[in-house]
Amino acid sequence: PTLIEDHTVTWRVDDIGSLGWQGYQWDDDADGSRWQQIDGVTIANAHYSLAADPVRGGGVSSLVADGRELIADGRVGNELAVYDEYPAHPQAGEGPWHLLSKGPVVGSAEFPPTVQAHRSPLGERLVISGRVADALRYTQTVTLWDGIDRVECRTTIDEFTGADKLLRLRWPCPVPGAMPVSEVGDAVIGRGFGLLHHHGSPEAVD
Repeated sequence: PTLIEDHTVTWRVDDIGSLGWQGYQWDDDADGSRWQQIDGVTIANAHYSLAADPVRGGGVSSLVADGRELIADGRVGNELAVYDEYPAHPQAGEGPWHLLSKGPVVGSAEFPPTVQAHRSPLGERLVISGRVADALRYTQTVTLWDGIDRVECRTTIDEFTGADKLLRLRWPCPVPGAMPVSEVGDAVIGRGFGLLHHHGSPEAVD
């Protein structure tokens, strides 16, 4: 099956080699291949079951794999959090890129979004559109493709009006000994939450 949307054609390919090429024939049956809106806020495939909570910003309230709940109790995943930052580090004098925020924090779970579920011949997805206070508007797409052991997430910031703000995407999954991974400048690093001389490993990736 093929999926046609925004002039993009997507199809699943199995057992293709790393070298050479493979040809595919176009089947002009586009009407039945688009995303179709369905009821509810839950999507699933053979590997995962995922549910969003429209009351808490459309955040992922449940993500189950092999019968195990992966979201921390009482929390939601895929939540945007906006922090006020220092214009410069209060001790080291560096810029705000060091991920040291002064707070407060405002999360997308505090504001009601629009959540829509869709199904296609290739899988299911949720599309969440919302805002975080007056700082930004966003669109998130969470997709479960049939037969693929992966949760695909995409977040688009549609409008941002703030300055000196740190934007984080929260996935509170209990992982003992895990270290948060952050992208700064031209590198990706794993470390604590911007605290000077802090080398501890938190119990959850946030």
